[in-house]
Amino acid sequence: MTRARRDYSAPVVPVDPRSASVDAETPVAGFYRMRLRGGGVLVGIQILYGPPLDPVTGEELDRSYRWQARANGKRIDLDRVWPACAREPVTAQEYAYLTSLQGWAEENAPDSAIADPHRKIDLLDLHTPVPF
Repeated sequence: MTRARRDYSAPVVPVDPRSASVDAETPVAGFYRMRLRGGGVLVGIQILYGPPLDPVTGEELDRSYRWQARANGKRIDLDRVWPACAREPVTAQEYAYLTSLQGWAEENAPDSAIADPHRKIDLLDLHTPVPF
């Protein structure tokens, strides 16, 4: 009985980075987008490593560095978004655009799903702006 030998002289086929797996244990700092619920709007997610911010004043706390996540600029639990958000990395400009959409909706359409990303989009509501 013999085993087939592997031909190590054959050229190596490059792997497409989009199909490479993501290490769920180690977050990657950057900007991403995802939906916080099924049928919800896209939100910008920022993953960063640094000192935590004071929730009241927004100043840096004198604590150890840690992995943190922000959804449209607001703090969110890292375990809630990582590694699900790693499928869709975006640029800093697109993250800023998604964040500004929520800011606009909070002022002009506070009852819409864009203002509250935890709500489902209701396309039959005539007072809700179109999310796309």
